[in-house]
Amino acid sequence: MAEATGLQVTGLESGYDRLRVLHGVGVRVAPGELVAVIGANGAGKSTLLRSVSGLLRPRAGTVMLNGHDITTASAEQIAARGLAHVPENRLVFPSLTVDDNLSLGGWTRRRDGRFAERRSHALELFPRLADRINLAAGALSGGEQQMLAMARALMAAPSVVVLDEPSLGLAPRVVGEIISTLARLRDRDNLAVLLVEQNVRAAFGVADRVLVMDRGRVVADGTPAELADDERVRAAYLGAGASSSSSTGVSSSSSTGVSSSASSPSSSAVAAVSGGNQETEEENR
Repeated sequence: MAEATGLQVTGLESGYDRLRVLHGVGVRVAPGELVAVIGANGAGKSTLLRSVSGLLRPRAGTVMLNGHDITTASAEQIAARGLAHVPENRLVFPSLTVDDNLSLGGWTRRRDGRFAERRSHALELFPRLADRINLAAGALSGGEQQMLAMARALMAAPSVVVLDEPSLGLAPRVVGEIISTLARLRDRDNLAVLLVEQNVRAAFGVADRVLVMDRGRVVADGTPAELADDERVRAAYLGAGASSSSSTGVSSSSSTGVSSSASSPSSSAVAAVSGGNQETEEENR
């Protein structure tokens, strides 16, 4: 029997002190797949990511990473196993340079002799960072800090990446770049990507599957095309007048649930976010 790869979460129960947030949550993300998680504030999306990455100890259920049970493992052990967590609000080290932030991201792989290769790959993905390599991270724009947070995660050579609201507060053009890069990591690097995203149109434009969470439970699971045709999902997250083809960048004829332009992710990503995420600041461009 072939060993299961990617991320598999079954019956996850988790919370804070006496507050139970997650109720039997199940998620699976295979290599080369991008799964988006959407839902209202307080639905449990961030708690899910914190629970799978070891920042929060699950109370029940199992978390499997590439066939290994990591349910009770520490965050450091999980990172060493190949899961990288890009947290909400970026959380770069502001007083350290871009280069130092990248070095810290590769700490768990510091003895494998491939630091320079991973650094080169990260800077290829985010060329803006190469121009600012000796600049303090705190001097970067919001969009550049998000790029740095993602590049820092990739320095650990993960097989699974989980991201919490990477588009938050960023200008649409920058969001397009971020989403395009996630598609590239999935398609070219064969990473398993679990994306929590408040920009629903961007999520639908890039995801292979979408999970909808409500009050700590997964209440819907399907391709973007399937969920865009669900009246409840469309009314709650896409606007009552949205259609699967015109408003989400999703084509119902696609076998993967994403538009045929997904092979050129930048175009679909930019189109998906052009009408959303308007509450931005000039400094984040």
